[in-house]
Amino acid sequence: MTNKLSTSSRIKIGFSFAIVFILVLATNRFDKKRFETVENSLTSVYEDRLVAKGYIYSLNNIFHFQEKMLLDKDQSYKIEAYHNAVSSLLASFKATRLTSEEKSTFRNLRDNLNKLQDLELRYLSADNDILSDSQKNQIILQLNRIHRNLDQLAIIQQSEGENMTRFAKSSLNTSSLLSNIEIVLIIVVGIVVQFIIFYK
Repeated sequence: MTNKLSTSSRIKIGFSFAIVFILVLATNRFDKKRFETVENSLTSVYEDRLVAKGYIYSLNNIFHFQEKMLLDKDQSYKIEAYHNAVSSLLASFKATRLTSEEKSTFRNLRDNLNKLQDLELRYLSADNDILSDSQKNQIILQLNRIHRNLDQLAIIQQSEGENMTRFAKSSLNTSSLLSNIEIVLIIVVGIVVQFIIFYK
């Protein structure tokens, strides 16, 4: 003859299973949130740091080439083509996620670029085929300022990339620890449920 569970026992069992269900659901939601955070960090390392560093590298190459062509006052130097290439790269860089330090450095870069372009228009439109030492010095000074801005932006990319990588690793370690705690809690709750069911 089988023993029927009393109403109070059924309530205890139902309550215990509800606790287990809520615990599993809550831990699942926490795990999902943590992994989304890690995924966003890793995505940002690529999109906002590695890609941005590629833009900086391309800009550096353009300005190095510009320096040679400008100082030689080479007739094959096409101002408009270089301006379009630089504008496109700057627009792409600006579209990435910028820190306050990056925004400040980026503004300085734009200001220095505008001054360089003013020098280009002034000196390349002149009749003389050779730039004076004074003109060359002004161009070199302005290009050096631009290179310093780009170097500073490159340093920021590396620093921010390292910070994001450390944050992602820390989140993964925390996630691993919490997962182990969750497993222990579920086992404990399971034992408690068994005790409630079979305890008379």
